[in-house]
Amino acid sequence: MMRSASVRMHDTVEMKFLGPASGIAIARLVMQLAKQFTDAKSIKDIVPDVEAAQSKSLYEQEQAKPTSKVYPVTSNVAAPDLPNRSLADILVQLYKLKVQPMYPALHEPTLDRDFELVYTTPEEATDFQNFTVRMVIAISLQKMDTQYAGLADSFYLAALRFMRPCVQKMDITSLQCFALMAEYSLLTPTRTAIYFVMGIALRLVQSLGFHEEKGITHNKDGTRATALEIDMRRRMFWCIFVMECGLAHALGRPCILATNQDHIDVQWFEMCEDKYITDAGIDPAAQPTLKKWITIHFFKMRLLQLEIRRKLYLRKRPEPKDDSDPWFIQMDAKLAAWRDASPDNDSGSGLDKRWHVGRYNTMIVFLCRPSPQIPRPSLAAAIKCFDACEYNIHMQRDQITRKNVDLTWIFTQSLFMAINTLLWSLSYVEIRKNHTRASVESLLDVAMEGIKLASERWPGVSSAVQLYQNLILAIMKIYEKDDDVPIAATTPSDAASPSIVSTEALNRSRATTPATVASSSVATPPERSAPPFGYLNHAHISSVEQAPPQPWHHDPSQPQFQSVSAAFAPGLATYDAQIPLPHLSQHISGQLLDPYSQISTLPEFTPEITVPGWNNLYYPGQHADLYSSPHSLHDNLAGPVLSSPYTNDLLNPSTAFGNNPNYQQHTPQFWDLDASAFGNGLSQSQQQELMHTLESQGMEDIQHMITSSMAAMAAMAPKRG
Repeated sequence: MMRSASVRMHDTVEMKFLGPASGIAIARLVMQLAKQFTDAKSIKDIVPDVEAAQSKSLYEQEQAKPTSKVYPVTSNVAAPDLPNRSLADILVQLYKLKVQPMYPALHEPTLDRDFELVYTTPEEATDFQNFTVRMVIAISLQKMDTQYAGLADSFYLAALRFMRPCVQKMDITSLQCFALMAEYSLLTPTRTAIYFVMGIALRLVQSLGFHEEKGITHNKDGTRATALEIDMRRRMFWCIFVMECGLAHALGRPCILATNQDHIDVQWFEMCEDKYITDAGIDPAAQPTLKKWITIHFFKMRLLQLEIRRKLYLRKRPEPKDDSDPWFIQMDAKLAAWRDASPDNDSGSGLDKRWHVGRYNTMIVFLCRPSPQIPRPSLAAAIKCFDACEYNIHMQRDQITRKNVDLTWIFTQSLFMAINTLLWSLSYVEIRKNHTRASVESLLDVAMEGIKLASERWPGVSSAVQLYQNLILAIMKIYEKDDDVPIAATTPSDAASPSIVSTEALNRSRATTPATVASSSVATPPERSAPPFGYLNHAHISSVEQAPPQPWHHDPSQPQFQSVSAAFAPGLATYDAQIPLPHLSQHISGQLLDPYSQISTLPEFTPEITVPGWNNLYYPGQHADLYSSPHSLHDNLAGPVLSSPYTNDLLNPSTAFGNNPNYQQHTPQFWDLDASAFGNGLSQSQQQELMHTLESQGMEDIQHMITSSMAAMAAMAPKRG
């Protein structure tokens, strides 16, 4: 991490690889500022050993206590039974209203039939149906108060019993399983390395041919797929691709389809209600819905992020040289068009106008902050960053207080992104002139309060507050300066990749593909010499200048997203066909991977395309102890620790402070932790008690959420554009 997150002053010529995103670099810029305004020669002087030890102790205390005032957020045991049918019905309704608008991975009438079968004749239900029903219940419970998080985790454990046979099928239902796991993992700490899982899912998408329209509309035997099959294949492509893009964006890691095509031609899915989509065809009388329009609008945001990422963060390009380049003007117009096209009403999903403005501000920060392409942005860019962060800090604090937002780890990470960017912007004297020290300190206090509130869901977050307080105290001395404090991020090196990983190993990793369902549309890329940065670039570089077609616009009077750029044909979103070679830091299937190497070979995959350690899981009677011992479950599911809410934008003490033990081992890796890391998990008796409370008292709260959502949906009828 330290190799990929260095900083330099303007007069320094040393170049090092920065990495695919500048989040860590922003944190290091903040540390560099703090060092300049103290007598410290090292960041460890700003955060002394005693205080670092206190921070570590605070983290350990947080890990040892439940994150709910009443019950733990994890469970030691799988739920033995399903909730009563009336509760299950409103939970599935909640799922349709709150989750499907973002990731429509399930066909709702089919989901209803699956619930009916599992409840009425469970002996006839398939493994996939049992898995889906329990995962939907778990996800819906995570949408409720933290009090029920442990109960949700027990249903998540129960679902895992059925996972292996579902994944082994290697068809669209396997993709749906992966998507459900990702939906759950965004809401709470889980035992699975979901970044790794989504990478496998994306490879399966390719093997099935769902990354191309011809592989979606036709079966392997050449026959035409049914309308329902086509729609679900399109949905699953976009869900998996967008999830992968979102994870890569938040974590600063590679993401792109490993294909020899230079574009994505997959069309959008149908925008009508699912009940009008059947094997027989699409009902011609079906009207487009706001819920699905919001889904596509959200997916377009990921495409915009991908375009910014490729232009500014992946490698050094001849253009743009600064943020006055026409590309920035065009990109800013695209972001504004996306923001303005967002609906005032959220159809009950929670994705209202204010939420979209917050996401717009996040993209503005991503566009305007220091990047490998633009190490020292202009004053105008810094002002945009400050204003965007100021808005988001107040908005996010209000969202947490009102409990109208899911405290996902991406949401928590965005709080730290705002703090880091805000502190960096103070290096410009005009920012300090326009915003007094008192006002900035007050704003940072609001941000810190938001972080403390977020720690209820994500243990360990509060331990970073103590570190940031020292950094903020040091950086606030910048107000004693009367001019700019020039500091910039390092740009990527053009040197070849290090020789730690041989070209032979690199080529082998590129050629390794999962033994999946054969698809004539998947081709192995031609061999090339090992490129710098661990990416494979096609000779012709394209850009995601336009999203796929938008069948319906919510308001004809508003500026349309597609009108900003019409350089490509409808239905076409282009991209660099690059193969990611992620940095791994563990033994995976016997392979030792160097975490300090810019490139590393991909791990070997099992024939079932499963995460290492999954092969022997979930056979009845073979691993009965897995469901009473979260530690053993973690051992079997353990994959590479690839992710953390801190990886991209939060100061990571384990990489920033060297080898001092006080600064090590207290940065949580939320994606791959066993339940014991968050205190004692939910016991069988607590689970029964919580279930009784939910069935007797909690149903009213769920019904209130559903009623509010239904009222919001009825308040705005969609129109054809």
